[in-house]
Amino acid sequence: MSESKILSATEIASHATRDDLWVVIHGKVYDVTEYVRDHPGGVDVLLDVAGKDATEGYEDVGHSEDADEILRSYLIGVAADSRKARKTKAVKLAQQSSPLPTSTHKSSLSATALKAVLASVAVAAPSYYASQRGSLPQIPFDKLPSLALIGSHASGSPGSPFFKGFTIATVLSSIAFAVVGKELAKFTHVEEGFGRYPPYRQARPRVAPANPHLAKGFLDAKDYKPLQVSKITKLSPNVFKYTFALPAPRDVIGLPIGQHVAIKATIDGKTVTRSYTPTSNNIDTGVLELVIKIYPDGALTGKYFARLEVGDEVLFRGPKGAMKYAAGHCKHIGMIAGGTGITPMFALIRAICEDPRDTTSISLVYANRTEDDILLRSELETFARRYPRNFKVWFMLDSPPVGWQGGSGFVTRNVMKERLPAVGPDTKVMLCGPPGMIGAAKKGLVELGFKEPGAVGKMGDEIFCF
Repeated sequence: MSESKILSATEIASHATRDDLWVVIHGKVYDVTEYVRDHPGGVDVLLDVAGKDATEGYEDVGHSEDADEILRSYLIGVAADSRKARKTKAVKLAQQSSPLPTSTHKSSLSATALKAVLASVAVAAPSYYASQRGSLPQIPFDKLPSLALIGSHASGSPGSPFFKGFTIATVLSSIAFAVVGKELAKFTHVEEGFGRYPPYRQARPRVAPANPHLAKGFLDAKDYKPLQVSKITKLSPNVFKYTFALPAPRDVIGLPIGQHVAIKATIDGKTVTRSYTPTSNNIDTGVLELVIKIYPDGALTGKYFARLEVGDEVLFRGPKGAMKYAAGHCKHIGMIAGGTGITPMFALIRAICEDPRDTTSISLVYANRTEDDILLRSELETFARRYPRNFKVWFMLDSPPVGWQGGSGFVTRNVMKERLPAVGPDTKVMLCGPPGMIGAAKKGLVELGFKEPGAVGKMGDEIFCF
């Protein structure tokens, strides 16, 4: 089929089972039946949107760019009822401006204001000075005639009432303007030097140190970039740690805690992409490390990673994912992991334990088939021993050896009740592992009182699935 084929809503809805699963994203129809097994979020997420429009969930999950590449090969047609969103026209709001006054009005207004100010100063100056200094200076009225001699050359008699009144008015005006000028000068005077402020010890602002895990680094969210394999370490018969060298020794990955990277490879002529969480972080400069379990029939692990050698290049892109952990996210975290699902949990455990300011407590239940399948066991036990207030771990095995001190069997509701923190406003539970195990764990947690998450995981969910 091609993109031009129109598919009705009824026809799309009829393909809603695990063995025949269609979804609609942005009006296009995809047959993702073959991808159900490899979907990182498990089969339940796809079944919730099977035969329906999954656009909203697809956008919210945070890895749409990788999904684009995967979905291309599964495109089969276009939904009949798809509609393109219409662009709304921008509405311009015109503000009506009031007419400006003419120059005549301006001049009249300015003159009036100036007269009012001068009149106020003339009237208020004596009373203001009296309130500030106690009283006006005493004027020697008995000697005013001698002062009037200054105008002896003017017409009229120096001792006449006119000259006496004129002299008194002149003296009073001079005093008034001197007082007002002195007081007004205080408002325009700018003090300088050390006398401007009283001495005191200035407190330095407390600036919190930058979070190193939020620093940008090598990764690019849009484009794949190559890294060369520098070392391959065998951890168990089918588990390997792949170390990749960053371009410079002091470079960092640029991956926030809780997020992951995408790896792309061409296998048998077909492009394959998968998501992995590095066990290294921005504290480990110069390297990116992945712990990978090899499955013989795995599209990327068995046919690609199993054949990698030192010096080979691998394409990376990121960061991606809905989780972006920071201290204060919650007070208590419960974790249930199975197999390689420990890697995103390990990233959070390490970041919390290595941050002395993060007081979050973590309780991990980690399930595997055999004792040899336990990944990062020594690292987890070291964290539990060094940071007992932050981290507790409980290992569970399907086939425990004689003398095994941990748990056995499935992660039941009773195990979760005993080993994980109780329901509360500051409690979150995180899950990562095989789909069957995660489905059973979600059901048990809901029975214990936790709120069931939606089809698409969000960071604020009480139950968060990586």
